[in-house]
Amino acid sequence: MGRGGGEERAMTAREWLERMMARVDGASTTAAEFAGSKAGNFDAIAMWGLKVLHVGGGRALCSLCVPKFLTDEDGCWHAGSIATVIDDVGAAAILTTEGHIKVSVDFEISYFSPAKVNEEVEIDAKVVGHKGQLSVVLVEIRKQISGELVALGRQWMSTPRMIIKGNL
Repeated sequence: MGRGGGEERAMTAREWLERMMARVDGASTTAAEFAGSKAGNFDAIAMWGLKVLHVGGGRALCSLCVPKFLTDEDGCWHAGSIATVIDDVGAAAILTTEGHIKVSVDFEISYFSPAKVNEEVEIDAKVVGHKGQLSVVLVEIRKQISGELVALGRQWMSTPRMIIKGNL
């Protein structure tokens, strides 16, 4: 993916997220049905139903209604699913500034309150800095109705070639 202009990078980020979601078989209603479908993509399962609201200028804003099969026995959104959403939406925010996908080299999440099944959440990822080949993004997940913070993620991302060369 090339660097391109701001609008081109934003479109690339939107298309990247939407291509991932296009792998979801809309006829599936459970994780087991989805796993048996032709989709078979871990990230797409965790981001089931993600809606891209805005991408551009170092930001990716999405919403999601928490599906039942991504919850635990108490009906709370599973932490692993939250982590995947933070990683992917954060990567899309960086894609809008860098023009290419980066990989996480440091990933930290704080969980504040549970989101329950069928609860709408908003995922807001913002690039907050760059240092050489590294970019840092903060991702907030909030309940859409109350604004209550569900999770806060911080991740440093780098180009894969910098990791391979050991030049972090």
